[in-house]
Amino acid sequence: MIQKIADLPQQQQIMLAAVAAGLLFMGWYYGVTPAVLMVEGLKAQNAQLTADIETAQVTVARLPQFQEEVLRQELELEEKRKKLPDEKETAEIVRQIQQLAEGANLDLKSFTPQSTARYDFYEDWPIRMSIEGSYRNLGLFFQEIAKFERLINITDIEISTLGTTDQGRTISATCTATILVFLEESVPEAGTD
Repeated sequence: MIQKIADLPQQQQIMLAAVAAGLLFMGWYYGVTPAVLMVEGLKAQNAQLTADIETAQVTVARLPQFQEEVLRQELELEEKRKKLPDEKETAEIVRQIQQLAEGANLDLKSFTPQSTARYDFYEDWPIRMSIEGSYRNLGLFFQEIAKFERLINITDIEISTLGTTDQGRTISATCTATILVFLEESVPEAGTD
């Protein structure tokens, strides 16, 4: 076959070469180039998927660490909720404050809950108290309130002397014990905005 092409006149050989070159170009352009582009696209996609898999493997490897951190933070939240409970627990608070007053040898004369003041995720629950006893015992009582499991702020302290010193009671004090109460419904769920 090559001999037949070589025997053709030069003009026909050039035309035959041009047609062959055109056919090769067309075959390359329409056959090989799309395949090459597709292979390059698949390589890029493969590289991206490999990177995603590596990221997922790192995340999976760290999953126990994340779970441990979530558990630690849940325990920390539970501890903090003890200081900032989500209920007023009026009877329990009265009982505990009465016990603290009795433990400090004070007489709790009145215990009057006031209206609450609401904030972003908590509310202040003020309770007006009237107490009689000695100055030292009042200090011990406030010290015990400071150690109390719940967050309680003592403000508006007014101290006056009693006319009598009956049973070691020399002063009368009024103050406001403000208890902080956590508002559960105002906390957004994890993963929501």
